[in-house]
Amino acid sequence: MFKPGDAVNPYTASKCDMPTTKWPRHRMSCSQTSERVGLGKVICSSGSVQFKAYCLECGGRGPDLPHTHVEGLDLDRIPTMTQHDVIPCERCGSTEGTEVHHWAPWHLFDDADEWPTSNLCKSCHTRWHRIVTPNMSTPRSRT
Repeated sequence: MFKPGDAVNPYTASKCDMPTTKWPRHRMSCSQTSERVGLGKVICSSGSVQFKAYCLECGGRGPDLPHTHVEGLDLDRIPTMTQHDVIPCERCGSTEGTEVHHWAPWHLFDDADEWPTSNLCKSCHTRWHRIVTPNMSTPRSRT
């Protein structure tokens, strides 16, 4: 799927070669005309690595890609988009690896990086979304 690109975007792919559920979420000001996406990685405080497709125009990121999508690629050439330090969970104090919870979704706000964030462990982050945004990841039923 991902093929060698250039020095700035070492690996790129056509959006048509990937499931629509893995496409980047664009920021509001993005023209969304690019058919090509880049590949980047996020290094979590737990040490785990997530791979994400991103828009070459606005930098908007998509959901995690399965590691099978990057098999055979030189992982050292994939640019690090974000690296999270070990920070305790703001709710329970766990240091087992926190995730950054963005209060303003990147795909809706161009200034999302200026909005507050919280460091939550996976358990607290999942709980927050289950209580506050229960239908965000659940398909709506047809009535």
